[in-house]
Amino acid sequence: MKKTLLVTSALVGLVASSAVAQTTVSGSLEIISRNTAYSGTAATAMKSDSFLGRESQINIQNKGKLNIGGLEYAAGFSLEFDGGKDVAESVGTTSNENLYIDFINPSSATTLTIGIDHIQNSKNTGLKTVTDFIDDVGGGVLSANLIDLGAKTKEYMGVGITQGLGASNLTASYLYVPNATNMGGGDTGSAVEGTPSNSAYEYGVKGNDVFGVKGLALEYWKNHRNKNVPADFDSEGKKYSVNYTYGDFTVGAIDAVSKNGTYAAASNVKNDTRLYSLSYAVNKDVSVSVITGKTEMTTANGTTRTAEDESYKSLQVGYNLGPVGIAAAYSKASDLAGTAGDDAEQLSIRLSTKF
Repeated sequence: MKKTLLVTSALVGLVASSAVAQTTVSGSLEIISRNTAYSGTAATAMKSDSFLGRESQINIQNKGKLNIGGLEYAAGFSLEFDGGKDVAESVGTTSNENLYIDFINPSSATTLTIGIDHIQNSKNTGLKTVTDFIDDVGGGVLSANLIDLGAKTKEYMGVGITQGLGASNLTASYLYVPNATNMGGGDTGSAVEGTPSNSAYEYGVKGNDVFGVKGLALEYWKNHRNKNVPADFDSEGKKYSVNYTYGDFTVGAIDAVSKNGTYAAASNVKNDTRLYSLSYAVNKDVSVSVITGKTEMTTANGTTRTAEDESYKSLQVGYNLGPVGIAAAYSKASDLAGTAGDDAEQLSIRLSTKF
């Protein structure tokens, strides 16, 4: 009985300690109208696609101090409700978002993190524009291999570390994922906790006003996922991005190389994408961005270029209504998947707010 009381008291004390921590609840909501028209010889030729989409997210976060060595911690998770065009997708997703426990050493700017979709990562374009070009236009127009950038490491449960690099204003990170299909199994024992898979990793560095240069932002990412079948090929991604802001103007560029992002690993497909952007803050409420670029596609086990490069142009305009933002984008992609004459045009209008 004495042992039971001791254990119970320890558990009560552990739970009660959360009362001295700082807990916050935040959220975001986006509603988008997207209209896409296709032309050419592909299966989607002469078709149009119009719909209203939505995404909402609730974030619960907690932070405080540990009782050892001056360390701190942060923990949290998000519930994201993604919409789907089709009835079968309408329930969306309510998990796999920003779940983490961080152990932080403020004196060394070091953080050990355990979780999913939390550590800094290569997701999204890396350009400072009105909206994220890759995320906004989406897989209906862009090659999926570009969107996922190789191993997609941050989408799986893993252990990582971030390290501030002092006066450089850069932060370096490394994430290791033991199973590159595991989005989080149960917390109790089970005969099977997901699909067997090899590991993956991603490392990178990013920062703003780097090396004391005001307005200069840099990123570099590299990820890798080991193949599961000897005859297949590994998945890997690499991306560089640079943005520079001077006054009301921002210029940016990325070079992203992705191999086998969402393709079967037996296909050994590689995309090399270069995007360039110019943004202008007209005033405190209005901003404009233009984006151009192309993707060189290599197929047939990495030896054959497609007949054409997939190319892009986009014009974005954003208006700040205070608590609500509105962004409109007109985008065009030519020679989809490297096929001459297969094109797409898209007009999107996005409403967003945070609370």
